[in-house]
Amino acid sequence: MAHLDDLFGAPLHEHRGDRQHRFMESADINIVFRELFRPLQANVRRGMTIEGQLYGIEMDPCIPGELLGSTWIAPVAGTASDPERLADNGLRRATLAQLLAEPRPESLFVYVCERKIKRRAVLYVELASEDGQYAAEYPIRSARGWHHRELVEAPYRRLGPLALA
Repeated sequence: MAHLDDLFGAPLHEHRGDRQHRFMESADINIVFRELFRPLQANVRRGMTIEGQLYGIEMDPCIPGELLGSTWIAPVAGTASDPERLADNGLRRATLAQLLAEPRPESLFVYVCERKIKRRAVLYVELASEDGQYAAEYPIRSARGWHHRELVEAPYRRLGPLALA
């Protein structure tokens, strides 16, 4: 008699080889947004602006919410990391999908830029994983004292399925 696995394919829990990275959990997404906010806030307070940057985040393959490292993907004119190219939603999504498909240790990629929305400045942060994409818009306001500007913490949201294409 044939074994059931032979008749119906691999069992449901068998997924080895189908994914490059493990499924990202809410702890992974939360820690990336939390850890990114502090350095971005320090840069904004000093008066720096962010034109369009890409970062790769390496997560622990076993422990959710555990960062192992980060990589800055330098902007190069005319390539996938060109800030002008990244400003376009469709091209940015294609670039992030390409980065996720490459054999790299980073399992999350983050796009950061400063832009105007309804005449107010916001810092836009978009995080992409194999499981979905998330975004946050941190309002930037004038600050007092030695700070030039202040970054206000805001909740992130999951981008809709139409935005993933």
